[in-house]
Amino acid sequence: MVAAAAAAAWFLFVGGLAVAFSAEALSLNNSASGALLSFKNSIFGDPSNLLSSWNLTTSPDYCTWYGVTCQKSSNTTRGVVVIALNLTGTSTARLSGTLPESIQNLPYLRTLVLSHNSFSGEIPAGSIAKLSFLEVLELQGNNFSGKIPQQISTDLHYLRFLNLSFNSFTGDIPATLIGFGKLRVIDLSNNRLTGEMQLVSSSKCLFLRHLKLSNNLLENSIPKDIGHCKNLRTLLLDGNILQGPIPAEIGQILELRVLDVSTNSLTQTIPKELGYCKKLSVLVLTNSNNFVGNNGGAGGSLDGFRLEFNAFEGGVPQEVVMLPSLQILWAPRANLDGRLPGNWSDSCSLRVLHLGQNSLRGVVPKGLVMCKNLTFLDLSSNFLTGDLPMQLQIPCMMYFNVSQNNISGPVPTFGKGSCDTSIISYGQDPNFLDVEDIQTACSHIPVWGSHTLLGSTAGADFVIVHDFSWNHFVGSLPLFSVGEELLVRKNRTSYRLLLSSNGFTGSLPGKLVSNCNDLLSFSVNLSTNHISGEIPDMLLNCLPIREFEAADNEISGFLAPSIGNLRMLQCFDLRRNRLSGSLPNELGNLKFLKSVLLGMNNLTGEIPPEFGQLSSLTVLDLSHNAVTGSIPVSLTSAKNLEIVLLNNNDLSGEIPPAFSIISSLVVLNVSFNNLSGHIPRLQHPIDCDWFRGNAFLDKCSDQSSNTPPGEVQPSHGDGKRRNHRKRSFLIAAVTSALAVLCVSLVVVLLGFYGKRKFWRISSLRGKVVVTFADAPAELTYDSVVRATGNFSIGNLIGTGGFGSTYKAELVPGYFIAVKRLSIGRFQGIQQFDAEIRTLGRIRHKNLVTLIGYYVAEAEMFLIYNYLSGGNLETFIHDRPDTNVQWPYGNGFNIVAWAKLLIKERRSSELFAPELWEAGPNENLLGMLKLASSCTVDSLSVRPSMKQDLEKLKQQFLKGSQASNTGGRWTPLSQLGIVHRRLFRYHSNSSQCMWDTGHHTYLEVTLPNRLETFNCDLRYTNGSMVQSSCPYRMVIV
Repeated sequence: MVAAAAAAAWFLFVGGLAVAFSAEALSLNNSASGALLSFKNSIFGDPSNLLSSWNLTTSPDYCTWYGVTCQKSSNTTRGVVVIALNLTGTSTARLSGTLPESIQNLPYLRTLVLSHNSFSGEIPAGSIAKLSFLEVLELQGNNFSGKIPQQISTDLHYLRFLNLSFNSFTGDIPATLIGFGKLRVIDLSNNRLTGEMQLVSSSKCLFLRHLKLSNNLLENSIPKDIGHCKNLRTLLLDGNILQGPIPAEIGQILELRVLDVSTNSLTQTIPKELGYCKKLSVLVLTNSNNFVGNNGGAGGSLDGFRLEFNAFEGGVPQEVVMLPSLQILWAPRANLDGRLPGNWSDSCSLRVLHLGQNSLRGVVPKGLVMCKNLTFLDLSSNFLTGDLPMQLQIPCMMYFNVSQNNISGPVPTFGKGSCDTSIISYGQDPNFLDVEDIQTACSHIPVWGSHTLLGSTAGADFVIVHDFSWNHFVGSLPLFSVGEELLVRKNRTSYRLLLSSNGFTGSLPGKLVSNCNDLLSFSVNLSTNHISGEIPDMLLNCLPIREFEAADNEISGFLAPSIGNLRMLQCFDLRRNRLSGSLPNELGNLKFLKSVLLGMNNLTGEIPPEFGQLSSLTVLDLSHNAVTGSIPVSLTSAKNLEIVLLNNNDLSGEIPPAFSIISSLVVLNVSFNNLSGHIPRLQHPIDCDWFRGNAFLDKCSDQSSNTPPGEVQPSHGDGKRRNHRKRSFLIAAVTSALAVLCVSLVVVLLGFYGKRKFWRISSLRGKVVVTFADAPAELTYDSVVRATGNFSIGNLIGTGGFGSTYKAELVPGYFIAVKRLSIGRFQGIQQFDAEIRTLGRIRHKNLVTLIGYYVAEAEMFLIYNYLSGGNLETFIHDRPDTNVQWPYGNGFNIVAWAKLLIKERRSSELFAPELWEAGPNENLLGMLKLASSCTVDSLSVRPSMKQDLEKLKQQFLKGSQASNTGGRWTPLSQLGIVHRRLFRYHSNSSQCMWDTGHHTYLEVTLPNRLETFNCDLRYTNGSMVQSSCPYRMVIV
């Protein structure tokens, strides 16, 4: 009994103590200090001990804690409340954790800043709604996820600044957010938000100043009621999936300074109503990832990789171009046409004008010289003609590019004058950008780097580019110069001068650049002109020369020993000139020299043994000269050699065996000399053609074949190789001719099925193969690697710009084709993205089926069903009715040949006489030029699919007009050249004609869908039978 009473007393004591502690804890949690300590408990990573001061024992006054700001208040018992919590992270001090619900116990909080840390999880909606006095909420640069709480736009009536950018928020933007209350700044950029862009229907949106929704997955059109936000200064909508036109209502936003709608799917005309925005300073309509200074846009990362799909109609309205405050107009590859306005005045504010890779015509207007602050001008890859205005201040431009046009006449004189070196001005005129606007513009306009955007060139190196290449400039070379204002600090500026592929004549001047020795480096390209004479010694006194390219000219004379003074020289290219004499030993002093390209000259003498000192040398081309003596053994000391071309000379002696230990050497061509002895066994596969024409050289064993080492190849091997080359040439010809057809087919298919939201490839982790509905269960990463023999060369069935394709038997009797991307190929990443977008959701009997794909940081591949019909080479060569003759033999490249004929206005030689006579010739030439433009190596120059489609439409309309006047239209499919099934459309009848004499059911691509119907076309006794088709317009 006593024990029981004692136990009861102990229970009551402990229970009472627990109740007391619970009450104290509850009181603590409800206090400001308790809320802050609860916040600290939610932090699981604080490597810099930022919150070490948050301790009531050592620092009882929480108002002194790091990041905490307090203020006296007469509305509380204590009289002090927490009004701000600022815990901005840095590169060395970042917090990790979650945002706890106890944040609601700081009800007087006005500022909550947790930017640039590593917080994750969702924002507690109920708790954030209790912060009714909150004015500033900055959570950017974290990893918050989930939906944006609706309560932000319903309960926080004092909120003025909201920044949730660079997180992982998903779902729709709350319909009550944009235009809510007194919000002045909304930044939701760089998240994964979807749905439509909506504004509060009942709001007049008078307070909103900056709206940034860049780089999300927003769909549909830009709402017209955005025009209600009349005080909006910044509108950034780039990097989404917005469609339709730019609404004319944006012209009602009279305070607008910055507008960026790039990297969407916008179409139609650019509204002239934008001309009402008199304060507009920055207008970005499109954005190419291949701009100068950007290495591949996203640096090869798929996470930041976004494609530009904007394709506008017409040109930029004159009312917009002539805006008095417009400083940046950025619209590369925007499908623009028309002419540039010519009535600029001295009130022109333009500093950056990028209209490259469009279809602009006419001349560069003389009025452009009135834009005296122009620092960046890109009009490349258009159809501009005429002369350049002589007063154009090119020396003052950091970037000037008029390449790949049809501009003629002399280059403007590079005179001296004062230059404004800033890209953008601000602060002096209320119509121009203020500091906040300029920072916004800097982060979205890709002009080199931020130092040039802010007008500061003194603190960092930068590159000035003046590009005149691929035009019809004539005359002698003038004296070029760089504006003195651009040389703020001596030897910090690099200068690239590109003059290739023009009609310049005369001899090389003694000086190319007036202030050459004030530069950090100087690169010049004079290739493919008509420059003659010798290389003057004075030119070799320009010590900062880094690249000197003057191939395909008529330069003669000797290479002076003073070339050894150019200690910064990295590339020296004088191929296909008339140089004579011997090579100076002083070339061996240039330790940075990477390529020496002197092939196809009249050089004599021996190869200097000093070349072995060139530790950076990767390419040496001395082919097709009259070089004598032996190959110096010291040359093998250049351990970075990759390509050595010594063929077609008079070399004798043995090939140094030490070439076999250079691991980087992939080509060693010594053919057609007088060499003898053994052929070194390189560490890469060799081609026996590299050693032909040396009577005393041992027989070659082709390491790329199945012949065992040391065994002599059969005597008929050369014939097989010649036949293989012919087949390769034929394949290249067919591929180039059909390039536009393939592009147009993909574009049409995209048009049928629309552009929908595409999942982020880079979000996949682990070795997981993403499969589609009809993929077999056995399809896994391991099974693919095993079936391809770890991508063995024995299973290789083809290579290309994407990478390599392998055949694999996944399970007995089930074959797949695996296309493996060569990492680092920017073109491959684009194709990878495009093929998943299209073939991943399209199933058709005439298309290969994409059944899965795998993507990781170091590897990615696509998986298709395997088609057993053979490859293109077999289709062309093994058909009994094939008899194709090409005009040239060894080394013939149809693409280069076609471009040469186009340039020389001999395009008719590319077509079969029957096709040329069928005409119309204008359409054939238009298709040919389009096909040629699709074969260029540079992605920045190659037209986009939408541009191809637009040009195809233009060609079709021209053809239709010709047909209405009695002519005929020859569609693109007739450029197939070799045994294609050719169709021709006649506008005066609804008949299909099939030019090969087979009976078939036709799969016809119509403007809005794919449809199969029986045209029942056939030949009868050699005569074509025409049978009606259901549709008048057939696009194949």
